[in-house]
Amino acid sequence: MDIGIVHPELIYPRGAEKQLCKLCFNLNSMGHEVTIYTFEKKENYIFDPLLKGVKINSLDTKWALNYLFGINNVRWVQLIKKISTKIGNHDIINAHNHPAQWISKYTDIPTVWMCNEPYNYDSVLNKFFINRDKSLTSNVKLTLAFNYRMKEIINSIYPDNQIELTGSGVDLDRPIKHQENDHFDSIFVGPLHHRKRQLDIVKAYALLKDQIPNARLHFVGGEVGILSKRLKKSMMDVAVKNNLEIFFYDTISDQDLYHLYDIADISVFVPESEPWGIFPLETILGGINTIISDECGVKDVLPDYELVVKTGNVEELAKKILEVYNNQKYFKNRTMKTSKLLSENYSWEAYSKRMETIFNKIIS
Repeated sequence: MDIGIVHPELIYPRGAEKQLCKLCFNLNSMGHEVTIYTFEKKENYIFDPLLKGVKINSLDTKWALNYLFGINNVRWVQLIKKISTKIGNHDIINAHNHPAQWISKYTDIPTVWMCNEPYNYDSVLNKFFINRDKSLTSNVKLTLAFNYRMKEIINSIYPDNQIELTGSGVDLDRPIKHQENDHFDSIFVGPLHHRKRQLDIVKAYALLKDQIPNARLHFVGGEVGILSKRLKKSMMDVAVKNNLEIFFYDTISDQDLYHLYDIADISVFVPESEPWGIFPLETILGGINTIISDECGVKDVLPDYELVVKTGNVEELAKKILEVYNNQKYFKNRTMKTSKLLSENYSWEAYSKRMETIFNKIIS
């Protein structure tokens, strides 16, 4: 197959971008021709090794200017139109991440939309654009969702879309070998954003400063706008007030990330409205005890998983962290069983083969 993939940006080392690049790598390895179309791509991008053999067509245009006043929506329509003039003669288009699905309005090539999450229309200004968004999305042939919860959310916004479940994937670049030290190291990976609720993690450890005096908190992920800076300051204020060791890392290499995985005793990922969550799957796959929120989509593929807490409940999170701290061997054994399940059913290769099957079905 000749596959065109549209994605807004290749800048951040986030889960959605990793998913896209892993898919491209595997589709290319399976013998398919793959071309990516994007608004903006960073030079020396962290996932570039996965994109060897993949054609990349970038507009080299800033993908986002202002999240507060709906300015991006108008720009994105124009950028999608510009991308449509560059689309080659592909068999199928795979759109990843809003607003990539709008490409379906400007091409006759059938479009499959991997909807990691639909656009957030909670703000008053963004609501003025929702009818335009629905119109631009109406030509999508098939919309894919990670899980049942996300399928329901997508269906509530786009009731006329045909939606199927596909899940995603996870694997590790190398085995994680835990290194003992005198600390209880906690790790989080993801951009600093209020929806990721990193502040909840710091507040939970503040409640445990006497029970876990050797805790170190590691947050990997860059700032995204002024609200991220404010969030980081709030996290620092709580940490300083409670004498917590806290470390922030921007974009780091895989080598440095895996070093943090090696020393991590626990992974904490408790966001709100998270459609999937590649980071917690990676840490579970690596045998790291991992706490997730009940709004984290990956819980759907983790049967009988014990380390789930109510989103936003800092006290419950603190109790669960302390439970892991006091019973590390027990939870380690449980985590390894879950890791085996993930490796068998949710590898990136398995995800890519599911996508290949879906593309063939739409083409035929």
